[in-house]
Amino acid sequence: MKSNSFNLLIAVANKLAKNYFCKFFNALLIPVDYTRTKEIPAILDLSGILKRKDEKLKILDIGSPQLLSLSLGSYSDLWEITYLNSHEPELKDLRQKSSALGLRRLKSINADITSADNVSQLGTFDYVFSCSVFEHIHPEDGGDALASEMVPRLLKPSGLFLFSVPYYKKKFNEYLEGDIYAIEGKPQIKTFFQRFYDEESLYAQIITPTGLRIAEKTYIGERYYSVNNIKKRMAFLVGFGKRAYIMGRFFHMISDVFMEESNDYKKLKKPYLAICALIKD
Repeated sequence: MKSNSFNLLIAVANKLAKNYFCKFFNALLIPVDYTRTKEIPAILDLSGILKRKDEKLKILDIGSPQLLSLSLGSYSDLWEITYLNSHEPELKDLRQKSSALGLRRLKSINADITSADNVSQLGTFDYVFSCSVFEHIHPEDGGDALASEMVPRLLKPSGLFLFSVPYYKKKFNEYLEGDIYAIEGKPQIKTFFQRFYDEESLYAQIITPTGLRIAEKTYIGERYYSVNNIKKRMAFLVGFGKRAYIMGRFFHMISDVFMEESNDYKKLKKPYLAICALIKD
């Protein structure tokens, strides 16, 4: 009996060790995803938040890559950060990481940004961030606009909403096979994954529904690599499989070469991301 009990403990301990080792190994070799090396710094620069380290701020992060909330939580002990996501596995993962970093003022909530009942319980914030999220929001037709309408309720007067979304000269939607986050895929039917916005749809589906004023905008694009084909992206070439583990520590240098930024998307050979700062007057 004792032997069986001990074997059970060892099995669980080994499983935990393997899990944490894999996460450590991934973080060591790929500290920041390829696209995020440019996207997240651009959002932070547009926000101006890093200049307010000594102020008490309330910050909401709507489902961004976890590194954004973890970085904000590590930057100032005065900032109270709420991470919102309706996909429980990502929340569980964030809780583990924030615990490892000792971030007591970073809390996570399972909630749907398109639900008025959920939003009304959150309170108001100085900053609302959303990095590469709104393009995924269901339903495919109108989910992003519905979420955008909720944002002003979450902002204090003079509060800022910072978001980034995929962007190209002409809008289109991307579909993938299998499950997408919490959406269960159907056999032989591709599942909606994300929207790519153009200037018209960016305004119609996100900016205008918020009713907020544009404070600043910037765009990030790719150069040199398949400049006439948005479906071929450097992130696909270097960011997956064995290549990602080999090149991960050099993603920021690769993106310095292959990505460019401008406040005028027409100056970019291949616009890829739109990043906006909206203010509540």
